[in-house]
Amino acid sequence: MVVDSTKMNAAKAALQFMGDGMVVGLGSGSTAAIFIGLLGALAKRKGWTLRCIPTSEDSRALAVKAGLPVAGLDEVSNVDVAVDGADAISGEGYLVKGGGGCLAREKVVAYAAKKFICIADESKLKADFPGIVPIEVLPFAHAQVARDVKRRWGVAARLRMGSGKCGPIVTDNGNYILDAGFRKIGRPDGLECELQCVPGVVANGIFARKKPVVIIGGKSGARILKV
Repeated sequence: MVVDSTKMNAAKAALQFMGDGMVVGLGSGSTAAIFIGLLGALAKRKGWTLRCIPTSEDSRALAVKAGLPVAGLDEVSNVDVAVDGADAISGEGYLVKGGGGCLAREKVVAYAAKKFICIADESKLKADFPGIVPIEVLPFAHAQVARDVKRRWGVAARLRMGSGKCGPIVTDNGNYILDAGFRKIGRPDGLECELQCVPGVVANGIFARKKPVVIIGGKSGARILKV
């Protein structure tokens, strides 16, 4: 498998925040997958004892393959650090996540962690912060949530359909995903809270309530975004 060097550099830079005995939240997606492999190798080399909280069935499988012990939130008293990727990052450190459909568990773990680290390549930095906002919804409520989003914000919220299948994408939680096409997210913190108040919404992909440490990977190394 060919690994993007910019993603690799971002993932490597996050290792500086790891230590023996930590409870580590493991994000989902391509950059998070690289980090999981690196963390497993580092823990084995140093003889560390870690407990890892995966945010998806995919990240759980990757953690097990990397030799990392996995646990649920009900098995730990706290999360020391969570490491995850992003679909879009504003200059202020706000995130949009959920392109892979794991946003609900990702948000729970990220917001529970003492430190939240976002790792991404330079293409994820967005000056105007526009784009699709994923919304995880109860299957029963997906049509009504779409109507409410259209009525409240004037944007279409389309049901995410599965590639090569007749029906919609189903999350690890058994829910559906709506993709709402906002042209520009002017107040991410306000929009996050407002979307969450729509009946039937389980989680939305705006991460604004907790600022992460943002690590941006480039071809020659990585830098921490100043926000």
